[in-house]
Amino acid sequence: MNYNIQTIIMVPYRLLLLAAVVLHTLHCGIAAGASGPMDVEYSWVFVDYTFPSPQHRESAVKSGRFIPENCVILDVDVFQDMSEQTLYYGATGSTPNSLTKTRVFLTIPRIKPGNPASIAEIVPGNRPNSVLLAPYPNWKANVVSEDKLNCDDTIVSVFRTKIDILGRFWIVDVGTLDQFEITARSVCPPKILIFDLKNGDKLIKMYKFPPSQVKELSLFTNIEVDIRDPKGRNTFAYIADTTAYKLVVYDFKNDDSWVVDQAYFYPYPNKAHFKINGVNFDLMDGVIGLALDPIIKNNRKLFFHSFASTRESWVYTSTLQNKSLFENGLIDGSGRFFVSSEVREVQSSVEVMTNNGVLIYASMDNRLVCWNSQDPFTANKIYTVYESDEDFQFPSGMKLVNDKVWAVSCQLQNHFTTIATDRQSVKYRVLVGRVDELIKGTGCDKRIQFDDTNDDEILVESFEGNMLREWRAPPEMPWSYSRISRVFENKNRKAPGKSLVLTGNVNLHNPRKSTALSYDCRMSLTDGQPNSPNCLGKAMTTTTTTRRRNRIKNVPGPLR
Repeated sequence: MNYNIQTIIMVPYRLLLLAAVVLHTLHCGIAAGASGPMDVEYSWVFVDYTFPSPQHRESAVKSGRFIPENCVILDVDVFQDMSEQTLYYGATGSTPNSLTKTRVFLTIPRIKPGNPASIAEIVPGNRPNSVLLAPYPNWKANVVSEDKLNCDDTIVSVFRTKIDILGRFWIVDVGTLDQFEITARSVCPPKILIFDLKNGDKLIKMYKFPPSQVKELSLFTNIEVDIRDPKGRNTFAYIADTTAYKLVVYDFKNDDSWVVDQAYFYPYPNKAHFKINGVNFDLMDGVIGLALDPIIKNNRKLFFHSFASTRESWVYTSTLQNKSLFENGLIDGSGRFFVSSEVREVQSSVEVMTNNGVLIYASMDNRLVCWNSQDPFTANKIYTVYESDEDFQFPSGMKLVNDKVWAVSCQLQNHFTTIATDRQSVKYRVLVGRVDELIKGTGCDKRIQFDDTNDDEILVESFEGNMLREWRAPPEMPWSYSRISRVFENKNRKAPGKSLVLTGNVNLHNPRKSTALSYDCRMSLTDGQPNSPNCLGKAMTTTTTTRRRNRIKNVPGPLR
């Protein structure tokens, strides 16, 4: 099955990251879930860290090495270590069980002086009303001493990160200090660090970008990771250079990178003015939002937009991966890059895309918005799924983790002005919401109806509300799905009718053993629709050496 994306996007965008960069600065405090589809999971007045002792903290404050109001949380990412024992099959929206270990990471870019760590992990449960941040991977790696600076062993400043489906933690260190100050300076070359979260946070690789790919104005603010094989060797990363208006492609397999120089990554001058909760500022930032759609026929689209823009754009990743196209600099991107003919209401920062091709993006008027990429990018196809003038001011980071949206809001607009930072109100929040609840009832929530003659192959994600939800493409690794759905006519004279039969398998990729759960499912149809919300089928577990039939199971829809 393939998308038919009409009038979509490709336009120049500069840097939302800068604005997103300064996203969070807090004095951690866990907040109870707010009403609505996005709940506040964590909140802070100011950031605080796990200093070795109170004396170390006091010394850092007195010396200016720690200025809490200058520490801004920008991005969030989540790792859930789901082993074979902790996974189970269930209906759409099911979550990992209580045995799953969850780690939450935040970025705090060094945009102002007094930030002791640029990337950290939330330490849960250390205090009843606040959570501390533990520098990642440790304190030593986050210490920046310009007198004795070892760039290979130091993380200088990180805007955004990406944890891929194989548990690899991709960190882009921009190498600059005090980005929001007149004293801004580069102290180390930009680099990529990749840690293995499944194997004791081991550093897998460090890659320094060649000087020819780094401009004086370069600021690598966002990253998207594109995995093309089960072991992750054939992987590409797309890095947004928000202030130099470029995209950098990194080839993990060949340890190589190249610059994609296109006008589509530029900002629109007439969209560089922002007004958030009464605060006005100008920001000429280019490409910042990045999101990958599902793989279809071994290709996929990278959606992107600039911060100072109201259009959405896309390009096939096969184009970006073709280094030879860009070796001699700028090429004519028409016919390869695409931009929406219509616009969103206001500028947007970050975005994510679901396996069903639903783009969810943060709007700079304190809203979360969705658009189904099967539809034209027009105002009547864009839907608000959440808004809050208090909790969602300046959303700067967002990830999609196990059917949930994780987002950061940081009131960054106050860091572009001379507005004093009060020491009482919450400024930084991590919010969480389920995708199915967010898009429910909107045009982003499409289900496929089947007629009595349908005998096509269908990838089925779930059965809900007497409707089948279809995968636009197989889910990503480490799970591989194959499902075939066909309508068969029962010509039994006593009970004529038709049935929808689902067959398929779900394979768990495990480095130690190969395990698969296969199943058959049958549901009767009336007027082309299943009669029951339950799927009565046969489940069979298969290993490399044995094959065993299990008892018939009732499950709420096709097994996931």
